[in-house]
Amino acid sequence: MIDPWSNEIVQEKYLYEEFGMQKISPQIKQRFSSSHLFYRDIIVGHRDFDKFLEAYDKKQKIAIMSGIKPSNHFHLGSKQTADEIIFFQKYFKTKVYYCIADIESYIDNKLPIEQATEYAISNVADLLALGLDEKETYFYRQSTEPTVLQNAFLVAEKLTHSTLKATYGEKDIGYYMCSFIQIADIFLAQSKKFGGPKHVLVPVGLDQDPHIRLARDLAPKFKLIEPAATYHRFIKNLKGEQKMSKKDPQNIIYLSENPKDIEKKLKNAITGGRNTAQEQRLLGGEIEKCYIFELAKLYFELNDEELKERYEKCTKGKILCGECKGQVIKKALEWFEKHQHLREKKYSLAQKIVEKIS
Repeated sequence: MIDPWSNEIVQEKYLYEEFGMQKISPQIKQRFSSSHLFYRDIIVGHRDFDKFLEAYDKKQKIAIMSGIKPSNHFHLGSKQTADEIIFFQKYFKTKVYYCIADIESYIDNKLPIEQATEYAISNVADLLALGLDEKETYFYRQSTEPTVLQNAFLVAEKLTHSTLKATYGEKDIGYYMCSFIQIADIFLAQSKKFGGPKHVLVPVGLDQDPHIRLARDLAPKFKLIEPAATYHRFIKNLKGEQKMSKKDPQNIIYLSENPKDIEKKLKNAITGGRNTAQEQRLLGGEIEKCYIFELAKLYFELNDEELKERYEKCTKGKILCGECKGQVIKKALEWFEKHQHLREKKYSLAQKIVEKIS
């Protein structure tokens, strides 16, 4: 059983073996060979992505669906999903349906819906700065999108308590209601209002698979096409213990955070260093434990040769953690400076977008 509202890490092996998640095939990796999301194994699985690609190749109607809880500011974990939807929006040249999940933030984070607006603006500003094309995006809030609210009731009518318990475990009724709304979110692009049935891709983290499976089970009952999904690995929090989550603000890095605070957090991040410099030079670093290398791989070192060189220097003991960490932090701070400058420029547009849907 997987809890999509938990901070626990979900391993892709579990989804392959227990729930039939498909592995990314060599053919798919070859098709997207230009994207580090695929060849660096950041996207590790899918459901019917091959069918989605076939529909795209046949020039059938497609769409991308995603969203975020406006319970705090955007962080590096949020960026993983954002990178995917932006990449797919550009590659497929299609519309993104983007949900501001204010009802879920009310249930899961106890944040009143009227207070979610500030975070919603902040989140949208980050998305725009990262490269989301607002002209090809349908932004909406769960609390004000009538089609989602109406369809959530229709979804609820198709589900039993035993099905919900088997999917999510025993939960307060509010969380079950969130699942109805999330499935209605996934179905929105296929509603009559937006042109009817089409192939929809939902990029998610591994922990969101229960929502995807339930939506896929229900889609035929509403004469809809089963949604496809891609799944990415989690970035852990700064302690390396759980996934990076807004519920643990002290151990995450926000995209809008003060650079001095970011630098301080990164300097304290765990590495794969040995007990002594001599031991590290002899045995090399334990790079699989290194949070700094993970950040370089995911975000801050997209030059493959440079990343390979960093890997080899670490594992062969040719560089110590202090030097390596300093190099990655420098690149990270350069990225944050550029992003925050773009974010400031996009903030007024984000305000207009959120005000329009409030």
